[in-house]
Amino acid sequence: MPPKSQNVDTMRNFNRANVMKLVLEFPGIDRSRLAVDTGLTNATMTRIVQELLASGLVSETTDKTVSQGRGRPRTGLEINAKGGYVLGLSILALNTSVVLADLSGAMIGSVSVEPADLSDARRTLDEICAAAEKMVSDHGVERNQVLAAGVAIAGYLDVEGGTWLHSPYLRWPPFDVRKSLTNRLNLPITVENVNRCIAVAETRIGCCVGMTDVFLVRAALGLGAASISNGQVLRGHNNTAGQIGHFPEGSDGVMCSCGKSDCITMAASGWAILDQLELRDAAGDGLDLLEDQGAKLLAVLEQSQSDVKIAQIIRQAGSALGRHCVTLLRALDPERIVLAGPLGRSAIYGQAFRDSLVRNGISAEIITAHDKSISASAMAASALSLAENVYSPTFDVQKMLTRKSDDARASEKTVLVL
Repeated sequence: MPPKSQNVDTMRNFNRANVMKLVLEFPGIDRSRLAVDTGLTNATMTRIVQELLASGLVSETTDKTVSQGRGRPRTGLEINAKGGYVLGLSILALNTSVVLADLSGAMIGSVSVEPADLSDARRTLDEICAAAEKMVSDHGVERNQVLAAGVAIAGYLDVEGGTWLHSPYLRWPPFDVRKSLTNRLNLPITVENVNRCIAVAETRIGCCVGMTDVFLVRAALGLGAASISNGQVLRGHNNTAGQIGHFPEGSDGVMCSCGKSDCITMAASGWAILDQLELRDAAGDGLDLLEDQGAKLLAVLEQSQSDVKIAQIIRQAGSALGRHCVTLLRALDPERIVLAGPLGRSAIYGQAFRDSLVRNGISAEIITAHDKSISASAMAASALSLAENVYSPTFDVQKMLTRKSDDARASEKTVLVL
């Protein structure tokens, strides 16, 4: 049995995280309302709020709500957006970038990174981290104000969420990517598959805020998915859930990169569209040709607005994706379905996907990237970091309090020399 002090600390951290989430969701909320919503005593709430104010994570609002009846006006609370920052890193074959965001989730800056050799994992991580450090400096943010980093990767990790296992395009060897980035940035690091990362971000800052059952498909050259059920990301026994691109299509067709000839990737993805138009390079799943194939897909999507043949091929691909997701969606029963990625931004593909689901009796609301802006991968990674590293019981608020105390002592020792 854990020591009593450990249980008390765990509960205190849990309560503090809940308070921070409520302050983020309801700016201006006062202490009394927080106590009611969390079920905590006023004395406990006072201690938590004092700690958050002292750490700089929360500030009192300037507008004071007058309480009903007699008594002093109540002072509201809000997240101090500039009280800390997080980084979001995107490590994808066609999108390597970094975002700096504040505690409210607002983007402060972003930068694209062009690795010299994306197949070299060590060198690529060095370049991404160097870009992150430069961006922090360029925006005048003190390095010790950066609290954590989130990472969206085009691949899958081990069950512990640290060791890189597999990526269909990057093809890096297995290694502990979380430890590698922690050593470089000296920050708490959360690493997640890009599809799950975007799904989590949409429930925090995007089109699915407040929802606990969401299914997201990301349709690009390839296909991937993520599912959130009852507020929890479904990961699977081996942490590789979401590989819908390799569902059997039902009939032999074009050879997929996995070596099979019946995957829905070759019926419903960007690869399938390029193949139908005889634009797909047979070796187009390697890093050396991905950029060219990705550019061709974007050009095709642009041409679809005026080319009937291209539009029909895209429509067939969108319909195929919807048709092959039906059984899975009936099992998951999500409240909302999100179609992200370049194909999700296509009105033709998105409408065909939606029509196919509706024809097959799927009643969940369907949102596509053409309907609403869906979080980009680096921005999604920053939202993940806020959720997992800051608005979380694991956040080390004592470290912030120590930093504030050290800064105050250093300020007192500063002597003005004339």
